[in-house]
Amino acid sequence: LNLNKPMDLVFFKDAIQHIGRISRLLRQPRGNALLVGVGGSGRQSLSRLSAFIADMKCFQIELARGYGVNEFHEDLKRLLMQAGAENKPTVFLFNDTQIIKESFLEDINNILNAGEVPDLFAADELGKIVASVRPLAKAAGKQETRDVIYAHFVQLCRENLHVVLTFSPVGEAFRNRLRMFPSLVNCCTIDWFMPWPKDALKSVALQFLAKVDLGSEDLKDSIAEVCMTIHSSVRDAADMFLSELRRNTYVTPTSYLELINLYTGMLGGERDINNARVDRYQNGVDKLLTTNAIVNDLQAE
Repeated sequence: LNLNKPMDLVFFKDAIQHIGRISRLLRQPRGNALLVGVGGSGRQSLSRLSAFIADMKCFQIELARGYGVNEFHEDLKRLLMQAGAENKPTVFLFNDTQIIKESFLEDINNILNAGEVPDLFAADELGKIVASVRPLAKAAGKQETRDVIYAHFVQLCRENLHVVLTFSPVGEAFRNRLRMFPSLVNCCTIDWFMPWPKDALKSVALQFLAKVDLGSEDLKDSIAEVCMTIHSSVRDAADMFLSELRRNTYVTPTSYLELINLYTGMLGGERDINNARVDRYQNGVDKLLTTNAIVNDLQAE
């Protein structure tokens, strides 16, 4: 996956700590991560940044119309060939929104547990793998038999491939998947992405408002405080709603970013309307002045 889109990140304290944890996991032999948090909390962005810091390739599937088990298996083949046959350190970033079928998790569970997916490669593909890995196995001082070479391929996959799963704890699906596929817990280090603290909310608001001309820094700081207060108060109300009615209402960082974008969008729209009105009034004044000058000339004549 080519990630050419720039990431607009704000490095508040919690984000830096998460980058440190993910980077440490990627440095560990066979280190895998399960990042748990609501949408928009920065799990995927920080994982890509950590992979870049570790100088690893970041692999992620791309969903399209008709994407199913066969397409997923083709992506897994490319992933394992990159990690095993090409001997490249690779991060496999997988989000729970990409789970079209639960069998996807069964394959990932096998990769975490054994480093391979049973019956994934056809006979001719196994021949290509053996031919590609033979020099690597020979350099490692192993016998050049087919089974030993393939075992070395699986070992390289386990050593070079780091699986980073980004799951949301919302709903029953999360706990059911953990019960059905125990390797998601046993073979991964869990990192919880908690709600953003107030200083993070304010720093994010200031970062997004930096592109908007608000006249003064004091006004910009005050608007950032208002955004932070609105989000914090809604989050507190959601907690109260849960304690009184036992119903969950999730206030995600995505909704906070949408709040800021809504404000900047409405501000830009109102400014355009005001500028259009000013231009219209200015044109009217110019026509009045022109007409007045013509009338004065006619009176003089």
